[in-house]
Amino acid sequence: MLEQMKTWLSDKLKPNTKQSATAVAEHYTTDYFRELIQSQTHQIVQLEAKVAAFEAQQSNDILSEVQSIFMKQTEKGIRKYGETVRVNNLSQVEWCQHALEEHADSMVYLMALKKSLEESEANGLETS
Repeated sequence: MLEQMKTWLSDKLKPNTKQSATAVAEHYTTDYFRELIQSQTHQIVQLEAKVAAFEAQQSNDILSEVQSIFMKQTEKGIRKYGETVRVNNLSQVEWCQHALEEHADSMVYLMALKKSLEESEANGLETS
């Protein structure tokens, strides 16, 4: 590749600047490969992090269950709405309302769980 760049630059520059073309070709080739290696290294680091996160999810029961819930909710949304969440399908106010409704449901579920735990504790059962 270096030789091809040297030849190309030599052809483009005046005949009396061939020495300069070689130096320019070497400079640009070095920069190109340095940037290429840095880019590839960055991509490898990102991929390694993704693999580590995937392995952590697979080996952690809690994360696996959360991932399973996300998958089921995504499937449910596709069945119900024919698509996944899109940024532009609701206004900002509609997104806020939707989130408030979801959190209200969560509060009901947590309150029911809390009451159940309180009853268990009142009956002398260990809840930890």
